[in-house]
Order: sequence, then C-alpha cells, then structure tokens
Amino acid sequence: MSPADPAAAMNGTRTGNICSRCNKGIRSGDLVRGYVTHYPRDGWVLRRLYCDSCGDTSIEHGTEDADEAIIEAVYWNGRLAGVETRARSREESA
Repeated sequence: MSPADPAAAMNGTRTGNICSRCNKGIRSGDLVRGYVTHYPRDGWVLRRLYCDSCGDTSIEHGTEDADEAIIEAVYWNGRLAGVETRARSREESA
C-alpha cells in the first residue's frame, strides 16, 4: 500500500523560515520547495526547506526504505500552504 499523498499530508505544516541551502530568510508569500520523506512509523516528515532559488525539482538518489518527495508550496505565516507534489521516488499505487 502506498503512503498518503505528500502534498495533502504537508499542507498546513508549521516550519521555520530559513533556506536549508543558502540560509536566506523566507517571508510570507514566498514560493518554497521542500524535501520530505515517508517511513511507515513516522509518516511524512519535512526534512529540508528551500527558497525558490535553491529548491530541487527532482529526486536523484533515493534513500533506502523511504518514500521521498519534492513539494512546492507558499510559505504563509509559518506554515506551508497550497502544497503540490513536484517529484516522488515511488509511484503511487492505484
């Protein structure tokens, strides 16, 4: 069975406002990308948050036993809003 949709799981998630790559501050209304992983015990977890300039749009090397995804969202008042999945390491099962 495939885990829940990462976009749905991450929508509304509280997060910090510093890019994990360049340390630039992220402001409300900014487009952000995030790297998230799913392990059966933990569910979807945001591992890294990136500003629009630094964010990856694909997953190049998979993590063993984890479903991974790249998400895109608007940072709004400390939360992720309007989250969409841009890439995912495992295809969703029908």
